[in-house]
Amino acid sequence: MKFIIKTKEGLPFETESAAIARQTSLRKEGTETTVAKDEGGWVLKRKRPQREQLGTKNVLNYPERPGYHRHVINDTDDNILNKQREGYEIVQKKDLPSGDARAGDASQMGMPVTKHVGNGTNGVLMEMPQEWYDEYQAIKQNKIKSDESAMSDKGSVEGGYGEVTMDAA
Repeated sequence: MKFIIKTKEGLPFETESAAIARQTSLRKEGTETTVAKDEGGWVLKRKRPQREQLGTKNVLNYPERPGYHRHVINDTDDNILNKQREGYEIVQKKDLPSGDARAGDASQMGMPVTKHVGNGTNGVLMEMPQEWYDEYQAIKQNKIKSDESAMSDKGSVEGGYGEVTMDAA
C-alpha cells in the first residue's frame, strides 16, 4: 500500500516549494515524508515508520531518584499497604520530572503514579530510601545463606540422610 499525500482537494501540489512547506509541517507532527514529482505536480510519499522490536521497550521504566530505590508494586490484595508498612512511599505524579506545565497544579497534587500492568491490574510506583532497601536485601541474603547452610548440614534434620552439594553459581 502506498501512502501518497496530496492537497486537501486530492490534487498534487502545484510547486515543489508548496510540497516542501507541507512536508515541514508534517515533520513537526512526527510524520516523515519525501517529496516526489508526480503527474501534474508534486506529492509527498510517507515513509514507513520504524517499528520497535517486541520486548525492547520497558514501559515500567521511571526516572531514578538519587538516594532512593523505586519499584512498581501490583495493586492487588494488601500489597500497597504491606509495602507502606515496610517503608515504601507512593510516588506522586507531581514528583516526577515532566514536560507537562500542569505538573504542579492542584489537579496533579496527591495523584499516585500508576500504570496498567495487565490482567486488570494496576502497578503503583513506590520508593524507599536506598539505605533501607540495602539493609533489607542484606537481611534477605543472610536468611538465604542460613537456609542453604542448614540444607547441607546432615545433622540439622532429624532422621535426615544422604548428602546435598551446592555449586556456587
